[in-house]
Amino acid sequence: MKGIVAFAFSLLTQLLSAQVTIEGIAGVVGDNIILRSDVEQQVLQYQAQGLEVDSAMRTQVFEDLLFQKLMLHQAALDSVIITEAEVNNEINSRLTNFMSQLGGEEQLEQYFDKKIYEIKEEMYEPIESSLIIQRVRYDITSLVTITPGEVRNHFESFDVDSLPEINETVEVAQILKLPPPSELAIKETKQKLEKLKERVIKGESFATMAILYSEDPGSSRNGGLYNSIKRGMFVKEFEAVMFSLEDGEISEVFETEYGYHVALMEERRADEVDIRHILMSPKISPIDLNNAKDILIAVRDSVLDGDLTFEMATTGHSDDKSTKFNGGKLINMNSGTSVFELHELENAIKIAVENLEVGDISEPSYVKMEDGKEAYRVYLLLDKTSAHTANLKDDYKQIRDLALEHKKDETISEWINTSLEKTYVRLNDNFSSLGFQYNWVKK
Repeated sequence: MKGIVAFAFSLLTQLLSAQVTIEGIAGVVGDNIILRSDVEQQVLQYQAQGLEVDSAMRTQVFEDLLFQKLMLHQAALDSVIITEAEVNNEINSRLTNFMSQLGGEEQLEQYFDKKIYEIKEEMYEPIESSLIIQRVRYDITSLVTITPGEVRNHFESFDVDSLPEINETVEVAQILKLPPPSELAIKETKQKLEKLKERVIKGESFATMAILYSEDPGSSRNGGLYNSIKRGMFVKEFEAVMFSLEDGEISEVFETEYGYHVALMEERRADEVDIRHILMSPKISPIDLNNAKDILIAVRDSVLDGDLTFEMATTGHSDDKSTKFNGGKLINMNSGTSVFELHELENAIKIAVENLEVGDISEPSYVKMEDGKEAYRVYLLLDKTSAHTANLKDDYKQIRDLALEHKKDETISEWINTSLEKTYVRLNDNFSSLGFQYNWVKK
């Protein structure tokens, strides 16, 4: 985990720091310039990860930058547009992850010796370029498909000694139980929001109230503001209230699955709105939390006694909407399947299941989720596959994915070669003699 965090910070540092002052242009692709300092910053990033950068890696660094500029050139030709909202969402997502590691916004500002708005401003252009490159790459490869015959041919192209090793994998299902808040806690939360609403009506700033009191990590720092919101972006209960408000109007206190809200309409346009809100969740007592654990113990006992199947117990008792109706099966966001290598699992889940046998159900374990809610959950180990050398029978999907990625790489290579024939490229003499994979130096 520490390595991942360090790598993430090195990426952010690269976006923000101006450590290198080497002047001069290393290359030009279309209208896009690569500075010598761009190359050196990328080299520094690799060195910060403990990698030794030799001449071959320097060449690869420069060629990767050329490739990125070539895709940006293509994006301009194709009028690829990334919206401001997409860029800001990506920036906020990254900063939220960094702040969770450092301890908060203040710690992040201290780490980089910059205010949060300065960090966001300096991240904007690099993040925008990164999203454009992702979009172009997707457009190039989105129609690439693979046939079973191509999968087999790819597998047979491996030498026996170079066949991929498949790590141990597991499939896991869960039941998650959120403790319901007491009536008293709900009443107190509503009263707090009503008092905040009264203060706003009397002239106090809604944005200030949101910064001070809202429990929504995605908007509280911005005074509760969400810009350019369209229908379908929020849960239906929120949207029902949101699209009933006029400019400057403040809502009654209302409930969604996230808690209780009061909202203020900043500006309403034809098909989108700018809106502020304050979110508060009823406080959960230790008694409430223990009740959730007792419920899970009873449900687990019913499954073990054969009175319920795990799937029935999930549908009837789990509070995790993403797995409630699929038997509780966890989905690996990296692959889109239910198969995880152990290192891909959240650490708490890994600890809970790594010593289970297939069909075993774990004891209830406490969890504090990303939104701050506390709960208990149990896990069923659905399947386990030992580490082994890849074969078509057991590992068809993994081999198919490898074959598909190989074919996409070939498609990218073809695209680069074709694009270079019609794109202006000029390299500094000090870089033109490097051993490139592609013909960046036109004869």
